[in-house]
Amino acid sequence: MPRYDFVCQDCGTAFEARLSMSAYDAGEGRQCPSCGSERAERSFSVVNVIAGGGKGLGSSAAPTGGSCGFGGFT
Repeated sequence: MPRYDFVCQDCGTAFEARLSMSAYDAGEGRQCPSCGSERAERSFSVVNVIAGGGKGLGSSAAPTGGSCGFGGFT
């Protein structure tokens, strides 16, 4: 089930809710746990993703792509 992050527009409390997509679309699960307000806006959190690495690549493997100056892009 997807996790949605919200910030209450009345008291500023940040909270998360695990909702089905249909429940999210219906506006459910947005009640602030601190003040009870229904005025919560969705916020977007940073997701930490580790791609590749370790298994079977050995220590000599170099990154080959992306937007951080690797992969031959100039």
